Amino acid sequence: MRTAGAFQLNNIVFSLSAFAIFLLFATACDSEAKKPSSASGRHRAAETSTIEVDLKVLSGKFSPDNMPGFASIPDKYLSRKPQYLDARALSALEKLSAAARKAGYDIKVVSATRNFTTQKAIWEEKFTGRRAVGGKNLATAIKDEEKRALEILRFSSMPGTSRHHWGTDMDFHEAGISGPALHNSTFKTGRGKEFYDWLVANAGKFGFCQPYNGDPSERGAGKFAHGYQEERWHWSYRPVAAQYLAAYRQNAEILKPNGFAGDKSAAHFYLDYVENIDASCH
Repeated sequence: MRTAGAFQLNNIVFSLSAFAIFLLFATACDSEAKKPSSASGRHRAAETSTIEVDLKVLSGKFSPDNMPGFASIPDKYLSRKPQYLDARALSALEKLSAAARKAGYDIKVVSATRNFTTQKAIWEEKFTGRRAVGGKNLATAIKDEEKRALEILRFSSMPGTSRHHWGTDMDFHEAGISGPALHNSTFKTGRGKEFYDWLVANAGKFGFCQPYNGDPSERGAGKFAHGYQEERWHWSYRPVAAQYLAAYRQNAEILKPNGFAGDKSAAHFYLDYVENIDASCH
């Protein structure tokens, strides 16, 4: 025969056991509830992932033909060869081009990745007068080196500052356009305008933006004293380029351009030209 004390003790033990089981069950359920599903985990990882940036790419001091992560553009997209792009930008270009073909346009890449050496050659040809700018020999027409640099900078970058270094930016033309490449006027009438309007309406669906759009003095609410003129042919793969721009800002002092004709006259306002882009490219 159980005593009253034994009966009470058994009740207490049973109650404690039941409570312990409840706690274990509740903890397990809470742990599962807090554990993200694999799909949502992947989604959040994609949202927060960042690109590891090589400063050689930002400065253009590399060769794209043997740089990891860069790929040769297939001939069918080129107006001249060889050309290279960041492999992610190339993948997006192929999708954009396929959509353009369905709409009746044949995209041609006039220029893609240009490294420091190539950009330096372009810059110094203009700076020294070996290549005319607007029909002028700037070396004789503009003696002041800073003013000469500013004239070149209307459409050409200083070596070490060009978005074309990054492998994310490219200059487009279209096979059926009769007007010259790299001229805004070509994209303001006829087939050139139709192609440009198609890009404006559709390129963003594939991650592309036009970095130099409209009046440079009006970009960024007038924040910048300098900037490139509109370039209707120049398009950028924003998902990679936006992170490269952020990395450039963080390393701006290290990346201050030098090593080319006129660098001491021009380099002090280089950041305006790097940062003054259309809002759609941020």
